[in-house]
Amino acid sequence: MPKWNPVQVNLTSEEAEVLEAAAKRAGMPVEVYIKNAALTVTREVPSKRSGHELMWIHREAASRGHTWTEEELREKELPLYWSEAWVRARLAEGLSIQQLAVLSGAHKNTVDRHLDSHFGISAGKRVLTSAEVQTIHQRFAAGETRPAIARSMGLSKTTVSQYLRDQPSFYEQDADAAIQRSQPHLESPPLDADEPWHKRLLAQQLAAVNPWPAPVAQIADQLFNGNRSVTRTWASKQFKDGHLVRPRYGWYDLARK
Repeated sequence: MPKWNPVQVNLTSEEAEVLEAAAKRAGMPVEVYIKNAALTVTREVPSKRSGHELMWIHREAASRGHTWTEEELREKELPLYWSEAWVRARLAEGLSIQQLAVLSGAHKNTVDRHLDSHFGISAGKRVLTSAEVQTIHQRFAAGETRPAIARSMGLSKTTVSQYLRDQPSFYEQDADAAIQRSQPHLESPPLDADEPWHKRLLAQQLAAVNPWPAPVAQIADQLFNGNRSVTRTWASKQFKDGHLVRPRYGWYDLARK
């Protein structure tokens, strides 16, 4: 029986969430996933050489029309992303450019430039499947935040936000609920059916404040459950966009158009 050597790894809560999600996708316990990931990186990453040395080696080989193979690169401890066959095989397996960079012991931007200039491979943006997009919408509708969804799915917050562009934010949902509670029979002003959701919500919000002009405290109570900080941010935006005017400090009124 082999002798096991325990190793303690300290993770932040966010790092733990990312690893747990990745392990779940791989169908492994977290401990097994961490062990395999560490061993994979250890075995794959070549020894470090200076940038000038690598540049000279690659240029000299390119001048001879040399085509690198994975075996040769491993033997000479050179970056694996120099092999087009290795790169395309890994991409076909679903690895990202970032993962190729890790396996090659290089910076992602360096790998990006090399693949684009030498192999005509552009990193581009990850295109989600319809199932992944549906998952994002379902989880957001269930109350999960954009950052939480992004972390667990290995995406950036910006990417998740792009797929939720037409969905109301947390504060917009809260405002809509407050409107319905305070004035359940309020009907939205007639709007074009093609108008975006946020424009229809704004019309409801403006109609829900009664009377105008109104102080920040009143708007907060009628729209945002008394949250004056959110109210000031909202009112400032509507003032900037021309929907509201500020007759005096701390008060807002509808812009007359």
